Amino acid sequence: MNFPWLQPVEAEFAERFESGRLAHALLLSGAAGTGKQSLARGWIASLLCLENRNPACGKCRSCQLIKTGAHPDYRLVTFEINEKSGKMRTEIVVDQVRSLISSLQLTTTISVRKVALIHPAEALNRNAANALLKTLEEPPGDTVIMLVSDDPVRLTATIRSRCQNLLVRLPDRATALEWLLDAGDYQTEDVRAALVAAAGSPLKAQHMLEDGSTDQFHQLQATLSCLKEGTAGSAVGALAEIDPERLWVWLSLCAAEKVRQHLDDRETARRLSGLQSQADRNRFLLPSPVRKDFLLQEWLIQWAEVNV
Repeated sequence: MNFPWLQPVEAEFAERFESGRLAHALLLSGAAGTGKQSLARGWIASLLCLENRNPACGKCRSCQLIKTGAHPDYRLVTFEINEKSGKMRTEIVVDQVRSLISSLQLTTTISVRKVALIHPAEALNRNAANALLKTLEEPPGDTVIMLVSDDPVRLTATIRSRCQNLLVRLPDRATALEWLLDAGDYQTEDVRAALVAAAGSPLKAQHMLEDGSTDQFHQLQATLSCLKEGTAGSAVGALAEIDPERLWVWLSLCAAEKVRQHLDDRETARRLSGLQSQADRNRFLLPSPVRKDFLLQEWLIQWAEVNV
């Protein structure tokens, strides 16, 4: 699928690939829902392509194997099942990195280089990140290690400094709106709402449009728009069906959107900014025993007081 907002970073990769200036460690970062994984898959195919083409030729033995996910010169490091608990890990652990390093020591089987993908890179725990440092700096043979991250600030400075950075930027709202309207039979009003709820991420917005969750966001917007002092209690009930994690994210985004609309009114913008920060803090309180309905009601009361 064509993602027009990826063209600048695609051109940057192509120039480095063709000029031989591509580093052995790449950090592909940017907001979630912008197509980074699709981009990474295409680049990995190019790096392994026997024709050394970008985009990859799609026909050689290497390209055929990468499509099946069974290429012997490619390794993916991501979340795995914890054998002790039987549950999926929420971090990438040191044993995974050590296994990767061992595999990179072997000679290539088909392609001229080995390629490894680590995603999400910010999930590397401290020991795993430390174990990776030397290999990032001096990878064995002709190896490319690609790290993909939605939140690169969570990576250690030592990891980031050893990588060649490639940044995917969010498209402006007009570009994202046009792309989404071309991608499906959506109403403009729904697309605009989805983009707000997805913090401008076109692929997240598309997923919302497909699964119908924009209806819940419309309900939230309607609830906030008609909220007046004394109606916060009933508003809590109206929002009860929305997942609490999603609800606080959306409330934060609604506040941020209002801040942008009231930049010429410093006091209103300041209070809205405070509500955005409070929504973010309340989201992190979800695992605690604090009464969530009280938190929500207090937040809604403050929203009504701003009277926007």
